[in-house]
Amino acid sequence: MIHLPIPLILTLVWGGLLGLLYFGGLWWTVREIHRAKRPFLRVAVSYLLRLGAVLGGFHLILQRAESPQILPLLLLSFVGFLGSRTLLIQALRPRDRPKT
Repeated sequence: MIHLPIPLILTLVWGGLLGLLYFGGLWWTVREIHRAKRPFLRVAVSYLLRLGAVLGGFHLILQRAESPQILPLLLLSFVGFLGSRTLLIQALRPRDRPKT
């Protein structure tokens, strides 16, 4: 059995939440872009908000870590970030229609 310290688990979860925020926001933007009067503006604002939130979240991880722990925590948060992307792809994938 693998025993992970609590800070590592929290970092993985935090990275996952950042990924859900980023990729969920991207999904929402793409779904709603046809309703925008200015699609380019909506995409640009969405990108800047998502990027700012994610960079701020990763910055918080770096601020909390001590020097020798920075790389493992950053890598673990990236694993959570990309893992949430994989989960969202699976969850939001259109289901196959039954063949008639």
